[in-house]
Amino acid sequence: MKEMDPRYRLPSRSHLRDEVIPSQYESLKNKLHSVLNDIDFVAITTDLWTSKANEGYITVTCHLVLNSFTLESAILATRQLLDTTNHNAINISETLKGVLDDWGVTNKVVCVVTDNDAVMLIACELFEYKHLPCVAHTINLIVQDVRLPDFDVILTKCMSVVGFFKRSQIAYSKFKGAQGDNPHSLLQEMPTRWNSAFEMIKRILKTNEFITLALVSSRGAPLPFSAEEVDILNDISELLSPFEETTLSVSTNTKVSASIIIPVICELNHKVNNIKVNTEKGKNIFTTIKFSLTKRLASYETRTIPRIATILDPRFKKHGFCNPFNAEEGVKAVQPELFTKLPANPLHPPTSPTQEPSRFSFLQVKSQNKVHSSWADAIILMRQHFGKENQPENCDPLSYWQITTDGDAFKTLAKKYFCVPASSCESERVFSKAGQLISKRRTRQSSTVVDKLLFLNKNKHVINM
Repeated sequence: MKEMDPRYRLPSRSHLRDEVIPSQYESLKNKLHSVLNDIDFVAITTDLWTSKANEGYITVTCHLVLNSFTLESAILATRQLLDTTNHNAINISETLKGVLDDWGVTNKVVCVVTDNDAVMLIACELFEYKHLPCVAHTINLIVQDVRLPDFDVILTKCMSVVGFFKRSQIAYSKFKGAQGDNPHSLLQEMPTRWNSAFEMIKRILKTNEFITLALVSSRGAPLPFSAEEVDILNDISELLSPFEETTLSVSTNTKVSASIIIPVICELNHKVNNIKVNTEKGKNIFTTIKFSLTKRLASYETRTIPRIATILDPRFKKHGFCNPFNAEEGVKAVQPELFTKLPANPLHPPTSPTQEPSRFSFLQVKSQNKVHSSWADAIILMRQHFGKENQPENCDPLSYWQITTDGDAFKTLAKKYFCVPASSCESERVFSKAGQLISKRRTRQSSTVVDKLLFLNKNKHVINM
């Protein structure tokens, strides 16, 4: 800048921190406030994380359906806990309450979505909010259950082979050279992401021929994979493939996901039960997966929010359940909700007098005094909903309820329950961005600056809401 225009004075770090960032933060915060004031329901995701400066934070994100029937999400805050020395449920709930009070959404929260940590569950109970365990996190626990000795042995072998190629530039060059044009790289497992092990195995199976060629021609290399080990890896890949598809489908924050929780679990069970494994070790893993599926995922079909969301979704309705009993319980849960959204029970307006006197005047009296039943109307609306054909799979349920003529009660319920995400991945995505903002060379930022930077970085889209 000195060469281009010596008169120009670059803004200093303190000017950016004390003037520019707070000004932009307040402007965007006011915009988000106006958006939240205009809606009646929000869902919350939250999680704890630790920065590179070894400081603990809690991130709170909200999810909502605008009056235009558009699904949106935004970060509310990234703060340190009120008591930085204690991560108990009371401390978490009080910190969370402070965030929600600041934004004026305390009484608008439909559900809080977190991981399966017991402390988070207790915090929601203290707050008296409905809690939904993150489906993606639960799937991760199922895959962790599979970490049997047989599985760990073959996984350790995979990590050893990949690690050898990562350490040896010569061996890696041989591996890539053997593939010719557009060679594939090898992927190493990350302990915090179950699907990284799956991706590693898939890539090994895809390039095993070239891995063998490179290993046999390299000094100090581990043994190539035997035919038996390849068969085991094929079984593991087949068993884990449905879990990856399910994880991806429930980890979105741009599409309605609460209503697909129960259907994707049904589909997951269907796919796993139809997998054919060829090895004894594969059969042991298969048995463990089936048991863990029932143990960890069956409860979602008994939860009120997934039940109601599935019933409301025109693609699924009662057909989206594994158990017909749970479908009927879902119907029972929707009817009272519809009843509360319908008008009160006024008397029918008196009928205009007829030209000729009626022989049955008592019928006119009864007709004039007849009370309108909102409960009966709710039942009729439900029957009309189920009487229509299910919509195709690519139907957007929010768009469907936006243009439907079934009344405002269903529209209100769609906004209430379709805002709930199936996973807490949005909070975890903030951690990745925070890792870039609070790097090893930027570890002395105050928690206030961290909050504002993340808020501005992740909420740019709020301007267009």
